[in-house]
Amino acid sequence: MSMPSIPSRAEHLEAWRESGGKVCAAFPAQYPKELLWAHGVLPVEVWDPPLAATRAPGHLQPYICSVVRQGLELLLAGAGDSVDLILFPHTCDSLQNLASLVGDYLKPAAPSLFFYNPKAPFKAPAREFYLDQLHALDRQLAGLFGPRAQGALEQALEWSRALAALHAKAYKMRALGELAAGAGEFYAVLRAGEYLHPTALIPLLEGWLAQSAGSASAGERIVLSGVLPGPPDLLESLDVLGLVVGNDDLLSMSRRLLTSPPGTGEPLAALGEVFLHMPPCSTRGSSLEERLAWIKGLAGQSKSKGVVFVEVKFCEPELFDLPELRRGLKEAGLPSLVLEVDVNQAAGGQAATRLEAFREMMA
Repeated sequence: MSMPSIPSRAEHLEAWRESGGKVCAAFPAQYPKELLWAHGVLPVEVWDPPLAATRAPGHLQPYICSVVRQGLELLLAGAGDSVDLILFPHTCDSLQNLASLVGDYLKPAAPSLFFYNPKAPFKAPAREFYLDQLHALDRQLAGLFGPRAQGALEQALEWSRALAALHAKAYKMRALGELAAGAGEFYAVLRAGEYLHPTALIPLLEGWLAQSAGSASAGERIVLSGVLPGPPDLLESLDVLGLVVGNDDLLSMSRRLLTSPPGTGEPLAALGEVFLHMPPCSTRGSSLEERLAWIKGLAGQSKSKGVVFVEVKFCEPELFDLPELRRGLKEAGLPSLVLEVDVNQAAGGQAATRLEAFREMMA
C-alpha cells in the first residue's frame, strides 16, 4: 500500500487564501477549533516548524522547551505578519509567557488572542468558566472577522463529530492490529489535521482508513507517550526494529483526538462538554491516578508490553508526572523507556540502540 497523497501545508494555505478564507496560527494544544471554522478561519497549528533556531534563543532562557522556541522562531521569521490571527491557549507556563512576550513586546501585525482553558477538577465552576471563555472568543472573532453566518457553528460541530468518529476508528483499528500502516504513516496522516480544513481532512481520513484496512506488521507492541510523535527518524526506527505502536498517550494526538464528539443542544454548551471530557493530560491538571489508569488501559486495549516516553526536553508538565507514572507502570508489570528529544532534531543512533534493547527486554 502506498502513502495517501496529503496536501502540503503551503498548498492548502494558498488554496484557502485564494478562496477568501482567513488563517489563524494556533499554538498548542487544546482550543475550540470549531469556533474558528464557524467564523471562516482556518487554524494552522504551531508545534514544530522546520526552522533553524537562530533568533529565538536570544529572547528565551536555554532551558525553555523546543516547542516554544520553534514557535517563537516562526513568529520572528515573519509568520505573525502573514496570518490574520495568533491564538495562545492556556497550556503551560512557558506558552503563557510566550503569549505575553509576543503580545506585549514583539507586537506582530496579526492580533494575538488568549484562550484560558480551566484545569482539573472539572466541576461546575470549571464548566461555567469554560463556557464564558467560549462566549468571549466568539465575540472577539466576530469583532475581527464579522458575525458568523447562521448555521455555521452547527456545521462546524457536524464536522467535529465526523472527525471524532474517524479518529476513534483509526485508533481502534490500530489497537486491534487491523491497520496496515506503520508509525510514520499513521502520524503523517493524522497530523495533517493540524492544518487541513475538515472538508479536506474528512475525505482524506475516510479514504486512508478504507485502503489501509489489513493486518498490522508483526512485532512487540508498545504505547507511545509524550508530546509529539517524533522525531521522524525515531518513528522510522520503531518500524525497522519491529516495535509496533499499538496505542499512544500523546498530547498532540490521542489526548485531544480521542474525546466524546459534541452533543446536541445549544452549540457553545455542546462544544464546552468536549473539552471537559477529554482524556487525562499533564497540561489539564489531571491526577496521576487518572493518567496511570488511562495509560494502563491503552496498553490493555492494544496488548502492548511496554511504554516508550518520548519527552520534549524541559517540558515541565510531562516531566513532573514521569517518575510516578513509571513507578506505577512497573508495579503493573509494564516496563518503560524514556527518550528525551528536541523537536526538529534527529533522535539519533543512540535512541535506536536503546529502543532495540527495550524490544529485546520485552520479548
